[in-house]
Amino acid sequence: MTLTELATASQFNIGIKVIVLNNEEQGMVTQWQNLFYEDRYAHTHQVNPDFMKLAESMAVQCRRVSDPAEVVDSLKWLINTEGPALLEVVTDKKVPVLPMVPAGSALHEFLVYDEAKDKKRRELMRQRTCGLHG
Repeated sequence: MTLTELATASQFNIGIKVIVLNNEEQGMVTQWQNLFYEDRYAHTHQVNPDFMKLAESMAVQCRRVSDPAEVVDSLKWLINTEGPALLEVVTDKKVPVLPMVPAGSALHEFLVYDEAKDKKRRELMRQRTCGLHG
């Protein structure tokens, strides 16, 4: 969805519901760069607009949630809101999106989350990037 479509939904009071998962970066690209390119990051960290102000500027009801304990109530709010509405869910930047199938791999070769490996990976990222990532 683009901002133009959100403006159209507002103008015609179309009850579209939008969820923005905001991790402040191109998360899947960052994940690939971490897993397959030895943490050589390029063009993945971005400065996002204030999604609340954007929605408000178009008269779209909006809410931001960053506490996992509030997600269920926020989703209920979103579903029950009349007209167009936007929910921004602020997520941890470094939570990997798994399972995933690496390029060129078969479906049975998917990667899954491993807490011990992730802890080591994060520490290595912090060391390699002088604390910028991880």
